[in-house]
Parts: sequence; C-alpha cells; structure tokens
Amino acid sequence: MKLDHHDQMWTLIGEILWDILVLLDEKALLELGTCTRYLLIQCERRRLQVFLHQVKSPEKRSAGKLRLSDDGHVSRKLCPPPKRLLRVQNTRSVQGALMKLSRVVKDEDQLVISSILPWVECGDQSTRACALRAVGRVCRFGHSKAVSALMRCIRESSLNAAAMLELGNTLQRLVPSNDPDILKEIYQLLESNAFPVRHAALQALPHVCAKGDEKALEKILARVDDKDVEIREEAIRALGKVANADDHRALNCIIRGLRDESIYVRQAALEVMP
Repeated sequence: MKLDHHDQMWTLIGEILWDILVLLDEKALLELGTCTRYLLIQCERRRLQVFLHQVKSPEKRSAGKLRLSDDGHVSRKLCPPPKRLLRVQNTRSVQGALMKLSRVVKDEDQLVISSILPWVECGDQSTRACALRAVGRVCRFGHSKAVSALMRCIRESSLNAAAMLELGNTLQRLVPSNDPDILKEIYQLLESNAFPVRHAALQALPHVCAKGDEKALEKILARVDDKDVEIREEAIRALGKVANADDHRALNCIIRGLRDESIYVRQAALEVMP
C-alpha cells in the first residue's frame, strides 16, 4: 500500500525521533517522556529495549579500551549474546519487559521484533514462553523470521509442555492452515530418530493442519501404538484436536487408549472422548 505525503512525513519523523532516542540515557528518556503521550510511548519502548539489552550484556573484558564495533557501543544490537554467555538472574523482570514491550507498540515494528525474537531461543522455559506469546502479538501473519525461529525450536525440541503450547498457538497465528512447506517439515521431523524431536513435531502438528486433514490423521494414527508412552499420549491428544467427531478410526484408537498400560495415556484418552 502506497503512503500519501502526510503518512510519509510522519513515518520520516518517527524514524528521526528513534535515531535520537537511541542516544539518550535513562534520565533523559524519563524527562522526555513527560512531554506528550506519544513521546511517553516511544521513550517507554526505548527504555524496555535498553533493559533487555543490559540484562544480557557480554562478559566483562579484562583490560583495554572497547572498540566502537564492540557490543557495548552498538545501541541497536539488542539481541541476546550466545547461549553460553546468557546469565540472566532477574527473569521475572525480563518476562515483564517482554510482555509490556509487546503491548506498547504497533504490529510489525521491526526494532521491537529484533528485541523480542531472540528470546524465543534463549533463557529459561518461562521466559521463552513469554517471548513466544509476545511474538504472536507483534508479528504479522506470515512473518518469515518469526516462523523460522519457531520451526528451529521444534527441530531443537528444547521447550517444555507450557512453552510448546505457546509455540503452537503462535505458529497458528502466523502461518495459514495446511501450509505445504510447514507440514512437509513437520512430517519429516515426525520420522526423526530422536524421541524429543518426534514428540515436539507431534505437539505442533494439530496447530498447523486443518480439522479432519487425511494425511495429518494418518501420521497421528501411525503413532498411537508407539513404544514411547509420551508419544502415545500426545498422539491421543492430537487425535482429539484433528479428527472429526464421526471418524471411527480415531474413536477406536481413543477407546483403545482407555485400556493402555500408562495412566497418562488413559487420562489423555478420557479427556478427548467425544
């Protein structure tokens, strides 16, 4: 959509304003934020980004001056350092900053996305879950970088159940149902030799396939009798989300799950019974 001259002017003003804000310290941002509501929102956004950057500052160097290319001098570099350098103790503050930052900005703000998105793959499980929820708020449908980060999380299978639920919900907001590329990758991950990868892919599948999709059902039904209890449990839960109520194959598998040796599979079957 082409912007008119008025919109172009305000876009340019916003860019110039941000170039100024990145040079201000905490005190100056607080003082400037008292002028108008618009400046308050912009200053608040900048303060939150600075906070997220500071809690992940690189390890201290022993001696010598910092070069201008070092992270400490790059005010726009708000991404977390490598995981081995990540030492975040005030996780609740980080989570609060992530959620507040996702509320005070408009959709598709690239600076904000660059601040939030790396937390999807860094930090503890609750922080990553907050980051996934924030990504779903600030990224528009089809955002390629966000979708790539979510798929990496599935491949790495490093999220717990709560974080995986957030990932599934966010993935559902960002990709169309039955996207062939997404489904193809998830089907490939379902064939992985690594149990955690298969489990993560099975958790994600119901969020990206259409209700009653035949191929997705076949992939799920093939795992109802898996040797791993967790896979059987997740397959039963996936059937409850993907299969239609009148699907006799799915119903038979759910009934069979009620007699499974594992209490967790039996509980899942009881919960999804139509």
